[in-house]
Amino acid sequence: MPQRLVVTGASGYIGARFVERARRRGCEVVALGSRPAGTDIPSFPWRLGETPPLAAFAGATAVVHLAHDWASDRANGAGPGNANPAGAEALARAAREAGIARFVFASTTSARPGALNSYGKIKFAIEEQLRALPHSQDRVLCARIGLVYGGPERAMYGLMSKLAGLPVLPMIGLDREVQPIHLDEVCDGLLGLALNPPAERQTVVLAGPVPLTFGDWLRTLRRARHGRRIGLVRVPIAFALIACDASKAIPFIPTVDRERVLGLASATPMASVADLAALGLTVRDPASALLATPVARHRLIAECRAMLRHVTGTRLRAPGAIIRLARIVQPDPAFARALPALAVRWPALLRFLEPIRPAMRHGLSRRLHLAAMVAEALPPRPQPRRPWWLTVAAQIAIEGIALPFRFVLGRLAA
Repeated sequence: MPQRLVVTGASGYIGARFVERARRRGCEVVALGSRPAGTDIPSFPWRLGETPPLAAFAGATAVVHLAHDWASDRANGAGPGNANPAGAEALARAAREAGIARFVFASTTSARPGALNSYGKIKFAIEEQLRALPHSQDRVLCARIGLVYGGPERAMYGLMSKLAGLPVLPMIGLDREVQPIHLDEVCDGLLGLALNPPAERQTVVLAGPVPLTFGDWLRTLRRARHGRRIGLVRVPIAFALIACDASKAIPFIPTVDRERVLGLASATPMASVADLAALGLTVRDPASALLATPVARHRLIAECRAMLRHVTGTRLRAPGAIIRLARIVQPDPAFARALPALAVRWPALLRFLEPIRPAMRHGLSRRLHLAAMVAEALPPRPQPRRPWWLTVAAQIAIEGIALPFRFVLGRLAA
């Protein structure tokens, strides 16, 4: 018999993917509040602070509480008027009275009493309230979640993706350590807590086991998505908060919430290796995982098409060859550095970037060598008839023009 999960915040960034992965595992899912777009799962009207309908809990194994009222944070801060602590406690009490075995609360690695932002303070306060409930030790599980990325570009990941598109980015907290973890890994961790929680672990950290600075994270995101470097400019936090307020009034730029800036400024890594192992989770390297995103895949296909056209001298209509080359090139460290946009559009310009002495340690030379190997496996194509001397003369002329550029640019394209 499939296990039944009640989920709040099911239409959110984490919630929608959680519902998807839970259903793949054979679970029945009930949304308390809005259901994810495009799904037909049962849902019950509910908002934080309201009494949940008992019918939603019928036959449920666990409640996974992902919902958070950001408007209440902005209006009340960490004060007593905030709807999140009271709403979470009322939901947990109702779940206990309905006989539900587990209550999983989505918290954050920024949860602490001295957090700079209201979100971190509130999440910590909710953890304390839930742990103080009667018989909470066997029922309440808190998941402290790190910096989530992957999936649809929403929430904090959507904001960072937009910011990573800028060639130069003023930013605070570049030396702060963050712990990126993929959205799917977070959802699998939450599922583990809901269905088969590890013993004697009431609080679990779902975050990357190897912290990296926020500056390095932005560089990784920029390289994976765009194959370019990003210029990071350190900004004092006071100036950043002023810029946050200004971003709401300036069109065509990403709007940055003060809460997110303050959360970054107080980020502190937490040990997660033991918790991840207890849940049986293996966290992927963020740089490798980001290369599988649609943006990175689009860039990969465009570059492989351009390289094959360059080595064959003709426009190929062979998607299989492009896909084969993409599978070979993607793991290569050189892929982290994108080909120039003009060379992708006009592949003949790659001749100006090739080094004079090709070597396998040279990134572009290595990729073009792989493209040539894939092209050699293609069926022979009819070549246009032209005098041999005209072909030789054209090659000599092109090589003479390209030689000075290859001498300089060939080193830069490594």
